[in-house]
Amino acid sequence: MMNVLFQFHRGSDFSRCWFFVLAASFALMFISCSDLQKESSTSACNTALNQQNWDTAISTCTSSKGLGDAYMGKGGFNITNLLNNSGGESTPSYITNKNSNLGTVDGNAAKVLYIIGTAQSQVSSASDRATNIQNSKNAFDNASSKYSGVIASNKDAALMYTFANVFAMQLAQVLFYDTLDYACKDVACSGSDNYTDSNYPALVNYDGYIFPQDQTGKQASNGANIIVSATSTCTGLQSTIGYITKITDGLSKSGASTSGSSTSIISDSKTAVCSTLSTLKTACSSDSSCETACTASDC
Repeated sequence: MMNVLFQFHRGSDFSRCWFFVLAASFALMFISCSDLQKESSTSACNTALNQQNWDTAISTCTSSKGLGDAYMGKGGFNITNLLNNSGGESTPSYITNKNSNLGTVDGNAAKVLYIIGTAQSQVSSASDRATNIQNSKNAFDNASSKYSGVIASNKDAALMYTFANVFAMQLAQVLFYDTLDYACKDVACSGSDNYTDSNYPALVNYDGYIFPQDQTGKQASNGANIIVSATSTCTGLQSTIGYITKITDGLSKSGASTSGSSTSIISDSKTAVCSTLSTLKTACSSDSSCETACTASDC
């Protein structure tokens, strides 16, 4: 089996950004980061990709890899953005100074928003962020579809396929959890256990910072019965479970490590989502239908 380690090195421009691959045979190969988003079949496609003219690339590129790269760019992803922004935005003061009633925040989705240029610090309007998030998710879903046919034979495509599904999954999380104007301590969600956005400034919609109370609020919106609400919530997360399977497959075929700063978002995202599903499965109280709905085999 090939063991692959890779590390990104920043250069002064996109073409000077490299990573290295160390194969089991100990042969060292250097690959330009631009090769991860470059079509090889037509010069018109290459020109559109290099100029980041994504709509032209979508209409010009013919190969699965080229079209996948074009849709990734349309969604807001390229390797330069990943390298420069993978650490995420500086944590907003409204999160740093959150009310003590709110639990530990999951900021993985916020990190994705920052990479694609639609974080709260970059786009002030929540409605504009919502539109951008949906459009980017559609683009990443299209990229995943284009890459899927070649990931078994093209490790670059497999890596980009993995990122496409990580980003789509996190944007789906924002659209699923980060839209209500309240959050809840428990599924009863009444009285002082109902946290309204107006009273809790940290509960900003579409900012990608997801609290346990956001997740409980979504569950509570499906009813106060624990098993019913957990089942309904997990049913709503079926696309997320599908992303986990695709991420696992893409990561396996790419042979990539997730220990680097630019790739840790892959494993961090998967771990956080799997933890949520595990919590929901525990809430099922051994109800078989509920447990089945909350099970992701690749977690």
